[in-house]
Amino acid sequence: MKPQDNPADTLPDRLVVLHDRTLLPHLPPAGSVPVYGVIPAPGLGRIMGYPWWQNLTESLMIASVFDAGSAPALAASALRSGARWVVCDGKSPALDSLRDLAHRCDAHVLTSRPDAFSLGRPPYDPYRLERLKCFLA
Repeated sequence: MKPQDNPADTLPDRLVVLHDRTLLPHLPPAGSVPVYGVIPAPGLGRIMGYPWWQNLTESLMIASVFDAGSAPALAASALRSGARWVVCDGKSPALDSLRDLAHRCDAHVLTSRPDAFSLGRPPYDPYRLERLKCFLA
């Protein structure tokens, strides 16, 4: 089961920023640490699009938050494609429609980007990987 298939109703307290696949082997499996999720680096979701994010996170059994930035059309596209958590931080008149779409898709729209733990850009040295382990403990 993919995390998109059965979303939690509550956003995890801990989110980890992903830039690419480099960090995936270092993420602990779901259930081995407190509940956590992932979110793309700021601006990256808007540049790369939801299909990229879906491909990156589909094997993870944790919450996945897609950040569409201030692009409601991108957020709507992500919701229609199966995203369960979407950030759309613009003050768009389309926000009410986006919330309605999210409700019909059993999903959630956040109007501001949640705080997330970032290791920065890869490569990841042992010190930074230890920081991740401490954050998720």
